[in-house]
Order: sequence, then structure tokens, then C-alpha cells
Amino acid sequence: MFETPVSETTLQLRQRMREFYETSETYKGLLAAHDESYLQHYVELVLRYAPTASKILDLGCGTGISSRLLNQAGYDVVGTDISSLFLNEAKNWENEKLQYQVCDVMELPYENDSFDVICSNELIEHLPDVQTALNEMVRVVRKGGKIILSGPNLCSPLIPIIDLFRLLRGKPGRPVWGETKQQARQQLIRNSKLYLKKRFFTKTPQFIYRDPDLKEDAIGGDADSAYYASPLDLKQFFKINQFTVTKKAVGFGIKGKIIANFIPYLSPYITMVVQK
Repeated sequence: MFETPVSETTLQLRQRMREFYETSETYKGLLAAHDESYLQHYVELVLRYAPTASKILDLGCGTGISSRLLNQAGYDVVGTDISSLFLNEAKNWENEKLQYQVCDVMELPYENDSFDVICSNELIEHLPDVQTALNEMVRVVRKGGKIILSGPNLCSPLIPIIDLFRLLRGKPGRPVWGETKQQARQQLIRNSKLYLKKRFFTKTPQFIYRDPDLKEDAIGGDADSAYYASPLDLKQFFKINQFTVTKKAVGFGIKGKIIANFIPYLSPYITMVVQK
């Protein structure tokens, strides 16, 4: 596997983030917006690529709704999250083929080759040590199994372009990332440089981190993200680990499908499917 040591600073940040998610009632309230309708595209993505009778590990499942929906579609599912606070109500949904477990994706309590499909939605950008988490996914997925990752592409130049159009039309900007025109322009320049560098000048993943906002009055909008998520990093990581990239991006709707087919690594949303 492609590995680098974890610094003491990273270990401290991991602990700080764990404590935040385990105790923040405000953040749990924000997760309430992640209802069945919100999770529809993610669940459809997994259903599209998960073979019948797959055993699925749903990482970072928050309040557990996505795991329940996958179970209702006929799959044997284990839903995990780092926060027992988030999973309190989910325990009521457990059955013989649906279990929930509190655990850290960077230290999964499962044997090698345990699952047919590993999936996550809006998790990868919240990890202060992406490489360790990906190594764990590689370890517990079976040969021939799939890893399905979904979440915002925080390095996409298209996102600040959308922010600029919204601001120019008098609409509110995106919290944290594009609240003003100047901020959106700065993000556009930064993301364009990162995309070009990652796309054409690097052959190994360059995981870039940020200091997450872990204030008690959490505002959402990926303010608590620790990693500038990029599908190019993920592609390079999985290729190094001899995975086959089954799908670079999956689009929903006409615009989404055009972007996914023609410029997948610029898509505002990561929907990557790889096979071991």
C-alpha cells in the first residue's frame, strides 16, 4: 500500500474532530437535513454498482438513514459512524441484516476481505488522514469487491464559477468558500491551479489538508472539512493499489451526466467507483 507516517499533529486533530462529532448537538441538528430525499442520489449510486446479495459497509453514515435504505433494498449492511450521538436513534432500526457500529474509519474493527462493497457519502472531505482511511478500505474489501465514494469535489474550479454566477445574480454566496465575489475568485484561481497540477503534473496523490472549523455553533457547508477532496487524488491512490477505476464520475440529471461523461474530474461532486 501507499503509506506515509501520521504526524503527532494529525493524531491530535483526529482526537479533536472525534470529540466534536461525539458531543455536538448543533452538528447533529444539521444532519437532520440529510433525509431520504437528500440521500437519494447516493443510495441510487450504490444500488447501481452493488451486486445482488452484497455485504455492504456504509462508512460515516451519520444518523444511519442511508444504511437503512440500502438494507430495505435487500442488502446485508453495516452502518458505521465515529459518533455514538449520531447513531442513537439508528439502533432502533437494526435487524438480522442491518447493524450499526461506532468506529473510526481510520481504525476499522473488521477482518481483512470482510465486505463486498464499501461506500461512503460526504465522508472523505472530513478526514484529517485520508491515506490511512483509504488503506483501511483497501484492507477490508474483498477481491473483486467495489469501493464507492461520494462527496463534494472541493478542488473543482466549477464550484467557485457557480458561486460567482450566484453572487452576480444577487443570490447569497456559499458559506465559508464563496461568501463574496473576491473570495469566489480566489477559490477559482486556487482550484484551477490545483486541478492542472494534479491532472497533468503529478502521478501520486497529493492530499492537501485544512484546519476545520469545529466551533460549537457549527454552520455546516463543509466548514468542518479537513481535506480538500479531489477525485484525482483518489484515482492515483487506487491505481497505485492496483484497483480498476470502474467509473470516474456518475452524473444525475442532464447537466450532471454531460459533466460526468466529458470532464469527470472537474465535476463539482465526486462519485467514484473502483474495483479491487
